[in-house]
Amino acid sequence: MHFSVIINEVAGSGNAASAWEKVQTALNQRGVAYTPYISKEPGHAIYLSRKLAERLAGQTEEIVLVVGGDGILHEVINGLMQCPANHAHPLPLAYIACGTGNDFARGFGIAMDPVAALDQILAATSPHMICVGHYVEGIKNEEGYFLNNVGIGFDAAIVSRTNSSKRKKKMNKFHLGHLSYVANALGALYDQAPFELMVENGKHRDFFRKAYIVIASNHPFIGGGFQIAPEASLTKPGLELLVAERQNWLITFIQLWCFARGKLAQSRFATRYPGRQLRYSTTSLEFGQMDGEEMGNRFVDLTLDTIAYPFWQIPHHQTKSN
Repeated sequence: MHFSVIINEVAGSGNAASAWEKVQTALNQRGVAYTPYISKEPGHAIYLSRKLAERLAGQTEEIVLVVGGDGILHEVINGLMQCPANHAHPLPLAYIACGTGNDFARGFGIAMDPVAALDQILAATSPHMICVGHYVEGIKNEEGYFLNNVGIGFDAAIVSRTNSSKRKKKMNKFHLGHLSYVANALGALYDQAPFELMVENGKHRDFFRKAYIVIASNHPFIGGGFQIAPEASLTKPGLELLVAERQNWLITFIQLWCFARGKLAQSRFATRYPGRQLRYSTTSLEFGQMDGEEMGNRFVDLTLDTIAYPFWQIPHHQTKSN
């Protein structure tokens, strides 16, 4: 078995660099064959993974190992899927999480200790099939993939504030990046005006006049461990879309309280849409985020579904039971 390792050393405000040192030492000690590739700037991992897929797709002894945060994992899956040969014979993915939120690791069951996560990878004898989010953007004619969630409005405003916050870097040093997400939530309320939204689930359409929370999720977690879609699963086809409308300040406070406790999806203050294919659109320019990466300000017309993809790692609950 050979690992092509794509590393983002600056993930988690530099935590990934020390994590990679530990992983590299463990790989050398165990005699595991690997080739490292350092991602040097945003978008570089897309290029690296696409070139790997063009050269290696279909080879049964090759695995792409990502070391970094959810952002580089997002880039790698999109780079791999840009290669047509990888659609028919996909290269399995593995992941060592050392970013800020690490939501995908929580959703799948990956240990936060880098060497323990490597143990989960080396213990695997065959890939697990996971569901990867797939989207088509009708207005800009874009197509791509995501692993965690897609949000517009309130959530995207939090991501924008969090990504640019000096506080985030300080908290990352103490593994408290999720608190930066919370700290920016109240400020985002003032920045993000409600907007008109159409949701299509099968043949059914709903219209919202004052939407402000719109999050489509591939697994339960967002923002470094908050549960936004408790029933979503990486092993279950389909997504969950959660929509909340802005009303008075009392209702808004209750919504945010439910959000923080992971109870918004089950409350009467939001509408939940589980489905194998979902579509939603806006009539105004809105900021968006995908896997914690900013999508910019745009009119939104997204059609969402999932595809199956091989993941070479054993969830920690299975390793404990074995």
